[in-house]
Amino acid sequence: CTKQLNSYNDDLSQFEALDAQVVAISAQSVESHEKFALKHGFRFPLLAATDKVVAAAYGTLGPLGFPRRSVFIVDREGIVRYVHRAIAGLTFRPVGELVDVLLGLPR
Repeated sequence: CTKQLNSYNDDLSQFEALDAQVVAISAQSVESHEKFALKHGFRFPLLAATDKVVAAAYGTLGPLGFPRRSVFIVDREGIVRYVHRAIAGLTFRPVGELVDVLLGLPR
């Protein structure tokens, strides 16, 4: 996920230009996130959900109970408008694809 988050951080201005907020969430601890964010200079929040309740609610828990790399775009009304749940976690959605989805949302 480091490569994914670095790419989103590098192109954060594209999301900001569309008034979109990038937020990352995982099952690691707050302390782990703080070190990780500091090391990579992330300019968006990293949220900790160590109990995996959020992962379960969004259907991202894999068969062994580990959250799968996923991307959700949620509009201002809280409606999920885009979902990508990676099968093996080896790929991620590029910034350009997500920007295209955001551009297609009703304003």
